[in-house]
Amino acid sequence: MIRLFDTPGPRVFALPPGADFVSGLVSGLRDRLAGQPPEAVAGVEVALNTRRAERAAREAFEAAGKAVFLPRLINIEDLATGRTDAPAAVGRLDRLLALMKMVGALLAARPKLGPAAAAGPLAESLAALLDEFQREGIALAALDRAVDVDQAAHWRRVLEFLQLVRELWPAQLAAGTAASDPEARRRGEVEALVAAWRTAPPDRPVIAAGSTGSTRTRADLLVAVAGAPQGAVVLSGFDFALDAEGWAGVTPDHPQYGHARLLDRLGLTRDDVRPWSGMAEPGARAALLAETLRPAPVTHRWRAALPALARDAAAATEGLELIEAASPAREADAIALAMRAALERPGGRIALVTPDRNLARRVTAALGRWGLNPDDSSGPPLAQTPPGVLVTMIAELLCRPFDRVTLLALLKHPLTAAGPERKEHLQGVWRLERAGLRRRQIALRLDSVAAIEAMNVKEPAGGEAPLADDALRAALTALRPWGARKPLAAMVADHRRAAEALAGPALYEKEAGEALKAAFDRFSEAAGNFGETAPGDYPELLAAALADAGEVREEPWAPHPRLKIWGPLEARSQMAETVILGGLNEGSWPAPPAIDPWLSRPMREKIGLPSPERRVGLSAHDFMQCAAAPRAILSRALKAEGAPTTPARWLSRLTALLGAVDGGAPLAAIRARGARWSGLAERIGTPDFEIPPASRPAPRPPVAARPRRLSVTRIETLIRDPYSIYAREILRLRALDEPGAAADQRDRGEVLHEVVERFIVATKAAWPGREAAAAHFDRIAAEVVAASVAAPVQALAWEARLARVRDWFLEREEARREGGAPLALEASGALDFTTAGGRFTLRGRADRIDALSTGGYAIYDYKAQSIPSENQMRIFQKQLPLLALIVSNAGLDEVPAGPVERLAYLSLSGDGKGGLERDAPLEADALARLVALLEAYEEPDRTYPPRAYPEVMNYASDYDHLSRYGEWDDAPPSAPPPGTPPRSAS
Repeated sequence: MIRLFDTPGPRVFALPPGADFVSGLVSGLRDRLAGQPPEAVAGVEVALNTRRAERAAREAFEAAGKAVFLPRLINIEDLATGRTDAPAAVGRLDRLLALMKMVGALLAARPKLGPAAAAGPLAESLAALLDEFQREGIALAALDRAVDVDQAAHWRRVLEFLQLVRELWPAQLAAGTAASDPEARRRGEVEALVAAWRTAPPDRPVIAAGSTGSTRTRADLLVAVAGAPQGAVVLSGFDFALDAEGWAGVTPDHPQYGHARLLDRLGLTRDDVRPWSGMAEPGARAALLAETLRPAPVTHRWRAALPALARDAAAATEGLELIEAASPAREADAIALAMRAALERPGGRIALVTPDRNLARRVTAALGRWGLNPDDSSGPPLAQTPPGVLVTMIAELLCRPFDRVTLLALLKHPLTAAGPERKEHLQGVWRLERAGLRRRQIALRLDSVAAIEAMNVKEPAGGEAPLADDALRAALTALRPWGARKPLAAMVADHRRAAEALAGPALYEKEAGEALKAAFDRFSEAAGNFGETAPGDYPELLAAALADAGEVREEPWAPHPRLKIWGPLEARSQMAETVILGGLNEGSWPAPPAIDPWLSRPMREKIGLPSPERRVGLSAHDFMQCAAAPRAILSRALKAEGAPTTPARWLSRLTALLGAVDGGAPLAAIRARGARWSGLAERIGTPDFEIPPASRPAPRPPVAARPRRLSVTRIETLIRDPYSIYAREILRLRALDEPGAAADQRDRGEVLHEVVERFIVATKAAWPGREAAAAHFDRIAAEVVAASVAAPVQALAWEARLARVRDWFLEREEARREGGAPLALEASGALDFTTAGGRFTLRGRADRIDALSTGGYAIYDYKAQSIPSENQMRIFQKQLPLLALIVSNAGLDEVPAGPVERLAYLSLSGDGKGGLERDAPLEADALARLVALLEAYEEPDRTYPPRAYPEVMNYASDYDHLSRYGEWDDAPPSAPPPGTPPRSAS
């Protein structure tokens, strides 16, 4: 038998903070095997805490550059695998779906316990609680002594949920083919190994490395290994520098708490832990960090430690830097610059260690400036990968209320029709988008895939054609929503077929596609026992299935061999020459302890569950291990989303301690070194030259291209914003409506116009009296709103506004009928006249024209909101005077020529009394002023500037982005346009 150890067990060794754990482990093992035959190493079993650590150990053994024997490298979980003959454990997804069904049934029977939408999160937290009990070896019966039925009503409700994992789930588990939970089976395997090793201990060296035994199951395994005849546990980041008083005061949030707890289980003291062979004594940095993270009850010792810290401060802070960037974006730039500069040093890896995935992605993007791709140990969740996003959007369309934005995003997704027909597909989607999904006039009625599929559009040559071509129609058919409950397995199969029909073979390509295929397979298998469910529940079940797949790590193209991005877990078992700890702010380092929705802290303590601060201690251990690297850069952003951030508690301790040493000189030194990177980050994002403000655009199109036809409403635009006329009438650019925009004032105005128009038509022959008129109005309003408004809440709001409009409108309408009668509604026409440039056509449409008893006409314009002020009518609002010009010159076919005696705006806003009426002035010189304005824009040198004469400061145009508004000053460019009176106070 190979002998590595001569002392009796249990044996615990350790490497200090800052040591490259895997390299040190391999080096120490080689030292212990010195003098043994080369094949002796093959008889050693090394169990590491992560798969990445296994790969790193294999690489370290092979680094000698020649063929060598390797020890048996396994994951520590595999030590006990197969030690029990119990049936296979239930799949985690199977269990989660079963718990979601139980919770959903409980919420349906007891609605006061919570909304049905909470079934998923509640089931996930119950599953986590179940795992925690089983990892700690605590029977579920312990819940009975933790929750007192005489406590507050809240805890009695909690007890109803806990009964699911206390009674119903174990009963269902026993009735199936799987007799245990995953964690319960794993604990059973460890217990079987411990029992077997008591009678027949292994005859080979067994080393468990890198684990602290953070759970009872793992701790029992480590105890068995440490007590084996040739067994040993090797700890990482063990603080040899912490004194006895500090060790005695270790609390769950301290980095050495896990080590202390394991040693207690082994019956050992701190002095029984020996350095792993070949490792040097801890340096000044480790001593500084040990003092920094000293347990809170004994921080009074800081004063006594100051002289020693001052003596060793230079050595402790050599290679230590502190970046304090202005924002997360600047922090990412600073980190990227530091990593890029570190590459100039020969050899050695540079690693960014951060739990903040947003920061990791930003740094990756910043490194792209130099064509550098870091090797990122993590990846996005499956749901955030392209195929995951695709299937999620399909589920939303199949199961939830129709959403045009989701449909458009799905049809444009890069995996949809990802084949040779992609170009034709996108052309069909653009046709659908432009002619259907972005059409304002059908925005309130286009509420289903079937409605889109059935739409026709006018052909240029006449007639109609289907809006969707055959390929697009097939895609829409695959997205036909589910209407009724059905088995979950059938839903999964239908969903999968829809995804495959849309994406084809591309759906399962690359790592993400393979992960999605495996997730669908697991989901289909688990769904078989779920039974029926409502379509609205399916997206949440799908999200659980995708989450069960974990992260998808796709290897970047040509990753740089020296640039690494690690999570804290990966950094526990490996080290780099330059380590950057990114995102050192509270909320990230450490993450706040999770809130337990089921058990209070006293309850957890009574049951024997670990404190929530235990994870804070693990995070502190990660910080200590990384900050002890030969060269460590600590980094944080001073602000995030405009709000000040709070530095990580360990960073606050470090800066406080260094600030008290030698007048704060060591702290100033590490800040000065880090300021170099934050200063360069500011410079790299700021041009070295001053960019002068852009001048206001002044397009000067050829006179022949300038419009010779305008509507009465465009005359106002020509006065306010000539650039909009240039873009719309000359460049022929039209603003597209947002496909997912909520109904707004324009839509309400259309509904209002339709209600009033239908009411006028219904009562045009004779006024029916106030009561009958009110009944007519209410009936018409209900019909129009029901046909036009899809959202029930919005329908109620609009009906309420129309109800407030009704009485005011009917009172005024009755008075109008006494002086005249409605003659024309929505009447359109035009007037041709001559300017210096030739013939010009003025078009217009009147909301309403009444024939007055005096022989003249009254023209009314309905407004859904406020109506123009007198000053606005004098300067901008020329719509009614110009309509009067058209009417008086027989420009409307439905209205004989005649004098216009009255112009009025009717505001039917539903505010205050319900509405407001205001007369507009009759302008005898309207035509002359219009001609003067038009002839000014016929001059060859006349330009079309944007925002030439805006009405209000917050004026906005559909063409602001085209004119690059924001790059030039918003002051009016010149005097008012010709024919426009000067502005005066309203």
